[in-house]
Amino acid sequence: MTTAEKVAALTGTEVQELETEFVVAPEHHFALAELLQSEGYTFYITVAATHFAGEVPNKKNPEGSPETFQVATVLRKPEPGASSFACWRVELAAGEPIDSLVPLFEGADWQGREQFDLVGVVFKNHPDLRRLMMPEDWEGHPLRRDYAIETAHPPWR
Repeated sequence: MTTAEKVAALTGTEVQELETEFVVAPEHHFALAELLQSEGYTFYITVAATHFAGEVPNKKNPEGSPETFQVATVLRKPEPGASSFACWRVELAAGEPIDSLVPLFEGADWQGREQFDLVGVVFKNHPDLRRLMMPEDWEGHPLRRDYAIETAHPPWR
């Protein structure tokens, strides 16, 4: 069984190639990372979170759309002469946490803290989830789409 077939069996998601980003449910995120690690994907490349503020109800969409987050993760399988990558996304509802990958990859520590600090994604079981770039007393998360750019930030402006 190929790695892509194992991933599809684990997540219930059709996966053609691991390098083509695919979406998995939050409950499969940690198990997927464990599986990929056992398949040789031992290098943690990145995690990047995106905030979607949701759409206010209007004529075309009377229900609006809910606030959501997407968390993308990339792992690398180093091989002589070439590397393979695995890229997946997890879609989260507002306030829904995602499992931290720190128990599997030490490189997930500071990257998870950065996403928590700037976007507001909470990583469950993270050993040290606190602000990394902004001061401890900073209010809000400056990379969220609902963060007002005009917000005053003394002493800077």
